[in-house]
Amino acid sequence: MTRIYHNCHLCGGKVSERNIRHDYHWGDELIAIIENVPAGVCEKCGEPYFKADVVKEMERLVRSQEKPKKMITVPCREFAVGS
Repeated sequence: MTRIYHNCHLCGGKVSERNIRHDYHWGDELIAIIENVPAGVCEKCGEPYFKADVVKEMERLVRSQEKPKKMITVPCREFAVGS
């Protein structure tokens, strides 16, 4: 399904659809990494835009009890100013 997007609200660039990897957060907590998400992406600044049906499906995926495709371990580091 081809979705139609308006120009970027940040820079006015053209927005076209492609599949991206999206880091899904709830507040400050990373909940899941979702691959192959259809999104409008600004060709100038890279800002992603999601249609409502895509957001609903991402929410369904993160709440699902289905086994994830894979699990990964990611190092977490803290940025310390003046170190």
